[in-house]
Amino acid sequence: MKKTFYYIIIASIALIINACANPVSPTGGPKDEMPPVVLETSPDNYSCNFSDKEIQITFDEFVTLDNATKNVLISPPLEEQPEYRLSGKTLHIKFEEKLKPETTYSINFGNTIKDLHEGNVLKDYAFVFSTGEIIDTLSLAGNAMSAFTQKPDEDFFVFLYVDENDTVTFDSLPYRVKPNYMTKTNKKGDFIFSGLANKEYLLFTISDINSNFLFDLPNEEIGFYPELVKPQYIPVNQFVKDSIKNDSLINDTVNLKPMLGLKPAPFDTLKYQLMTFIEEDSIQKLFKKELVEDRLLRFVFRYPAEDVDIKPLEELPDSVDIIKVFSTRKDTISYYFTPTIDSICICVNYDTIICDTTNYSLIMRKSVKPNKRKNDEKEIKRLTVSNNLKGGKLKPNSQFFMTFNEPIVNIAMDDSIMFICDKDTIFNDLQFIKLDEYGFKYTVDKTFELEKNYQIIIPDSVFYGIRGFTNDKTQINLSIAEDSQYGNIYLTIEKPDDVPQLIVELLGGDDKVIDKQIITKTQEVAFEYVDPSKYKLRVIFDMDSNGIWSPGNYLKKLQPEKIVFYKTELEVKANWDIDLEEVWDLR
Repeated sequence: MKKTFYYIIIASIALIINACANPVSPTGGPKDEMPPVVLETSPDNYSCNFSDKEIQITFDEFVTLDNATKNVLISPPLEEQPEYRLSGKTLHIKFEEKLKPETTYSINFGNTIKDLHEGNVLKDYAFVFSTGEIIDTLSLAGNAMSAFTQKPDEDFFVFLYVDENDTVTFDSLPYRVKPNYMTKTNKKGDFIFSGLANKEYLLFTISDINSNFLFDLPNEEIGFYPELVKPQYIPVNQFVKDSIKNDSLINDTVNLKPMLGLKPAPFDTLKYQLMTFIEEDSIQKLFKKELVEDRLLRFVFRYPAEDVDIKPLEELPDSVDIIKVFSTRKDTISYYFTPTIDSICICVNYDTIICDTTNYSLIMRKSVKPNKRKNDEKEIKRLTVSNNLKGGKLKPNSQFFMTFNEPIVNIAMDDSIMFICDKDTIFNDLQFIKLDEYGFKYTVDKTFELEKNYQIIIPDSVFYGIRGFTNDKTQINLSIAEDSQYGNIYLTIEKPDDVPQLIVELLGGDDKVIDKQIITKTQEVAFEYVDPSKYKLRVIFDMDSNGIWSPGNYLKKLQPEKIVFYKTELEVKANWDIDLEEVWDLR
């Protein structure tokens, strides 16, 4: 018994020693999730008659600043960035320039202020002061979104301008002068100005790629409100009036301490909407000129180029043939040459804007491998032949066609061309019919019936392209797909009277346009034989009737064409109709 007690005592001592040798950290309290708190400021927030060069803000804990020179917004903007310095728990802001008289300034810290240990953010803390006797307390709010994608513009600069410049016209201010006030948009594209005077302003937003607060780059996205805007009074809390005079600060009924860091209440009244876009330059320009493949030149322009003069500088022999092909928008022109020419000098002229003369080799340079024999057979290029079948199936009520990668200039009919319906074979009984202006697309003179299987067998060298290429032997297996494999979408759209036409688009994944229709009146729109999937509907208010979406123009005071998405995504199922009984009223 004594021996057992002795062993228990020894084991207990060992446990105590082991515990002392391996200390465990105290669990502590819950994780700190509270942002820093402003204890006091010098001068007080919302002070008047500010004449110092420094502001001090003291917090209840140590803080850090996340790139203050970039992320802190001061409105009106300063010419020189102030100095930001942390000393203990106090932030010192030292101004490097003389401030404007009789002006209300706001310093918005956004997400810049964080506590030192946990990184908790003091969101949207603002310090407001005036160099005059009155604090301007009017506010203005709005939202910025992409006119084309309808998605919010995050981190866009938003500017306000006052017509008080004697040397620059009012409309030219965004190009040449920094704004009177500025702020930035949040993740939702929302923005808010506070501390504004009772004046009319020009409202402008910009992506500001080079961060100089000017609209001076052609690829910067912009948006503007079509009329001058006026701020309004929205109380921050019960203590704030339209303006706060200096002597009111000592009034017992006015307590500014609760206002430290507060933002104006959510807007239930006027909210300005800005639609952003990249402005198109009005000057025609030759963007690119290149030899794409052997005997295929391509010229890319900023705008449709029907009036651009493109011609060889030397007289060409009769054996040379050229086919000039415009893209759908007519801003790209491709030139296909016969194999009887290897080089050419071409001049491009448009008014006094474009004058370009270039000598082109029409043969692509090829890199030759060191071990490749000089007498290797020359590579034989072939026409590329594709068709509009999907898995060998042709959609009901669709026309079968073949597409070639260059214009076809000759079809050498061959007795071995076969057309097979089920097991019945007919030789040399096909006619090929051109479907487009240039000869890229052909169909056949046959009618295809449901529940039958077809084959078209075309031997090599039947189709001849302008560059001398011919087709390989081609076999096409074809049948008509069942109606039940597809779905249909039906809806009625109410067209506004002041809109010439609407472009109604069916969008697939990544907003790719699957199909589109143009309507000029209120009517039913049908998208039939649609593959099962999820789709969106988009309508463009085609004000200039050019068949495409057009961006705006600031100096011409043209807003981008309006785009509206249908309220919900549509899921198309096989053998199912989506009949939207509710009229889509766009008026």
